Amino acid sequence: MIGPPDDRAVDAPISQDDVVAALERICASNKGKQWIRDREIDLGDKRWRPSAVVDSGNQLLYVSLLDGVPRFASERLRLAADRGITPTVALRLAALFNPEVVKLLAEVEAEVIVLDDYVRPRQLEPRSVFVALAEIDIPVEAGLRRQMSDLALGRVRVGTAQQKGRRLEALLTFVFSQIDGVKVIEHNYRTATQEIDIVLQIDGHGSRVWQQLGAPFILVEAKNRADKASQQMVSVLIQKLQTKRGTSRVGVLVSLAGFTMDAKEEELRLSRDDVCVVMVDRGQLERLVAADDLSSEFETQVRRALLR
Repeated sequence: MIGPPDDRAVDAPISQDDVVAALERICASNKGKQWIRDREIDLGDKRWRPSAVVDSGNQLLYVSLLDGVPRFASERLRLAADRGITPTVALRLAALFNPEVVKLLAEVEAEVIVLDDYVRPRQLEPRSVFVALAEIDIPVEAGLRRQMSDLALGRVRVGTAQQKGRRLEALLTFVFSQIDGVKVIEHNYRTATQEIDIVLQIDGHGSRVWQQLGAPFILVEAKNRADKASQQMVSVLIQKLQTKRGTSRVGVLVSLAGFTMDAKEEELRLSRDDVCVVMVDRGQLERLVAADDLSSEFETQVRRALLR
């Protein structure tokens, strides 16, 4: 895992010119929205002029180059989120190593722009804080990880079908990034013929069951629908596993509504093949995110699937 940026960069004095320059980069980027600067928004008993807002007023941008978020800004970000205004917070990588900042960003369900992301194409890309932490491979202490996961799980049934899907995928991306021996390498990965929600790469050699299977990837699919996952959904994931040239033997299918009997029978029917689908319902996901030892709980779920 990476560490915080060089101390010289962290300790460098920040000027208002630096903030303005960062804001101009974001506004000029074609990855950004049509941000409007110097506009005040109504937060009830307070008014605030963030770095920028969109014309409709339902999204705001706040640029901070400090390692923390000042109290006045934290209060206003929470007020904005309470009023249904989506915050986008632009910050430096060092700030994501600050537990208070990460907790705040999770509470307000912020999108983040990591201005000095070490992968240059991502530097001005707004993304869920859960996805950013996973992609940059930042470890989160177990207590904070549980708090953040509980927040995300509590919201996962809120919004449109697309929003629900994105919320579940973001949560899973974060949770799997915190498991020992695996690393999130793709999110919403598209090939010429398939789309895979999350791709995990097995990292290193160890005693975990997934490290003993001789295949480098684990595929994860997320279903956040009212209906139980069907036999067809299991078949599609098995087909994806079978068409990866032997590089993936384990797939994880997360369905908050559970699984039909046909889906369970389909996985068992194909268990003679050299692939396995770990079927995770809401109860199993809740146990996973609540676990003190996340890696051991996931290993238990994988082992049970392999021996089913």
